[in-house]
Amino acid sequence: PQLCEPYPLKDSNRLVEEYMLMANYLVAQRLITHAGGLALLRQHPPPLELGLGEVAQVAQGLGLHLDTANSASIQNSLRRISHECTDDVILQGITELIMAPMQPAEYIAAGAVDDPTQWRHFALNIPYYTHFTSPIRRYADVIVHRLLQATLDGPQAVKEYYQRMDEISNVTDHCNDKRMAAKKAQERSDRVFLSLYLREHPIKSAMGIVVSVGEKSFTVFVPSLGLSARVNLEVHEHLIYEPIGEIRRKIIVRRRGGGAEDGEEGPMWTGGSEPLEIRVFAKIAVACICKETSPIDVIVKLVGPWSQ
Repeated sequence: PQLCEPYPLKDSNRLVEEYMLMANYLVAQRLITHAGGLALLRQHPPPLELGLGEVAQVAQGLGLHLDTANSASIQNSLRRISHECTDDVILQGITELIMAPMQPAEYIAAGAVDDPTQWRHFALNIPYYTHFTSPIRRYADVIVHRLLQATLDGPQAVKEYYQRMDEISNVTDHCNDKRMAAKKAQERSDRVFLSLYLREHPIKSAMGIVVSVGEKSFTVFVPSLGLSARVNLEVHEHLIYEPIGEIRRKIIVRRRGGGAEDGEEGPMWTGGSEPLEIRVFAKIAVACICKETSPIDVIVKLVGPWSQ
């Protein structure tokens, strides 16, 4: 790999996405009204309330109001915050935090659930949705195309459709399992390629924004790489740390007496002798390197305060 950076979304990407979302929505509508319980849908449950509430509290601590009532209010809040907050990195940090309590979307057969409200897609804020636009790479779309054709051929074709509702439900379970496996494989592949890039091009100092804090570690988001990683302070032998608080936890980090750098085993410490406060949305300097032992992975280490 010669370059690693987040993929920028252009207006053309968004335009195509809007048309695809509308097509999928209208096909789901057609299947529900003409195929009933056979309709293969894509439902997205609401996020975990506790996790989303914690994000709202963190934003409130910054003087920013985040309405988490539904996906539309979240999107409107993010749009408003983007105008109120002059720091784009804070907005990226809030967006990253919102993703944590989100639950995965799943395929279902419409007749497999008792309550039609369970068809709802939270992220899109619509009552039903399906996958229709990519039959060359998703088997669920193939089933949707077959069902749609049956509804176009007439009520008798739907009645004689070769799969029963329970069979379609079994297909959705299989598709969910394979989609999750594919997602994990893609994420691992991305991580391997990033690791290989950092092996040849280690980053000695990059800005990171803290998105969660534990007792001995914290999670940092590195905007320049689109990377979220856990930083384990126990491996920073040149630092001493002290966790403070329970609800609004933070960690005070100081350099251990002695030299100001790690030498060959780690990055240069730029914090001097002053304590560094690790708290949510704090900007810090981190080094991103490739793990030397198997399995290959990315290691993020604390370098010091961010001063640029």
